[in-house]
Amino acid sequence: MPLRREQVVEAALELLDEVGLDGFTTRALTDRLGVQRGALYWHVKSKQELLAAVTELVLRPVFADDGREGGDWADDLVEYAHRLRDAMLAHRDGARLVAAHVTVNRSGVEQLARALERYTSQGIPVPVAARWGDIISSYVTGYVLQEQTAPAGTPPADAEPWFPDGHPSSAETFADSVATIVLGMRAEAASLTPASHPG
Repeated sequence: MPLRREQVVEAALELLDEVGLDGFTTRALTDRLGVQRGALYWHVKSKQELLAAVTELVLRPVFADDGREGGDWADDLVEYAHRLRDAMLAHRDGARLVAAHVTVNRSGVEQLARALERYTSQGIPVPVAARWGDIISSYVTGYVLQEQTAPAGTPPADAEPWFPDGHPSSAETFADSVATIVLGMRAEAASLTPASHPG
C-alpha cells in the first residue's frame, strides 16, 4: 500500500511526542515508517515543510467547527485561547513547534477570513480584530512555552504570604490572565465609534 502524506505527518507527530523537537530527525522518521528517504521527500520537500504540516495537525482542533454561530466576539477569543493552549499542551514541545513552524496555508486563510467576518458583523474593524487575535495567540504561545519548559516543582516557599489560600494553578492563572486581556479589548471596543461599537 503506497505511503500517504497523512501517514507521514501523523507518524512525525507521534515521533515528536516521543523524542521532542531536539531529538527529531527525518532518519528516525523513515526508520519508523520503514521507507527510504526518497519516499518521505515525495510527500514533503524538506524537514521544515514537514514540521509545518505537523504544526497544522496539532492546531486542527483549535479551528474545528463547533457549530456555533454569531457568538460574542469576546467569548470567541476566550474560547480560542483555551483551545490553543489545550492543543499545544497535548503534545511534547507543542509551543516550541507552533512558535517556530506555524504557517498560513490556503485553509488557514479561509479560516481567518471566516473568523474576521464574525468580528466585522459585530462592528469590530478588521485591523483591530486581527491585532487582537495576534495578541491572544502570542500570549498563549508564550505562556505554554513557559509551562512546557519550566522545571517541575512547587512554588517557592516565600510565595506563601502572597497566596494565603494556596498558589493558583497554572490553568487558573492562565484563565484569569486571558480574562484580563479580553477586558482590555472590551474597553477598546467601547472606545470605537458608535457605528463600530459591538453593542
